[in-house]
Amino acid sequence: MIDANSKTNSFLQAIEKYAEEQKNAMRAEVEAFREEQLARANEEGTAAAFAFIQTEKASFTAALAKEKSQKETAVKRELFGKRNKMVESLFAEAEKKICNFVKSNKYKGYIEESAKAIGAYVGDAETVVYLSSRDVSYTPVVKKYIKNCTVQPDDTIRLGGIKANCAEMSIMLDETLDTKLEIQKKRFVAESGFTVE
Repeated sequence: MIDANSKTNSFLQAIEKYAEEQKNAMRAEVEAFREEQLARANEEGTAAAFAFIQTEKASFTAALAKEKSQKETAVKRELFGKRNKMVESLFAEAEKKICNFVKSNKYKGYIEESAKAIGAYVGDAETVVYLSSRDVSYTPVVKKYIKNCTVQPDDTIRLGGIKANCAEMSIMLDETLDTKLEIQKKRFVAESGFTVE
């Protein structure tokens, strides 16, 4: 009987030992599975965090670039306005000096030189000469140098000078102070280094 009890005890101990081994194996398997899932979750979390950081960084960079662009545009607009005011002020002063010149005795010489230049260019071709209404009194001076011409008032000439249209030669000659001032203004803006970039 002792022998049967001993066998039973040995059998029970073997079962307990096997059960303990199985329990430990299961624990190890569960722990390995938990570690694997934790590692995977950690990797996925890191990837998601990295993607989120990259998205936020791109969004922040785009917002920063937009803000910088808007500020640059505002500064350029302000500088452009200041530049235009300075140019307008400078050329308003030049226009005053031209108006004083037109009122002086030297202006007749300018009309004479312009008429000579146009007359030399058109020769005997029929030409229509345009003067401002206040300069029509210079018609005899103009006709002295432009032989075959008719003189007409032109109120688009604000400052003074002569315009001539020679249909025979298909040309328009412009010796007006208005055009010369406008050309100088454009040249000044282009060549002065007074640009906004």
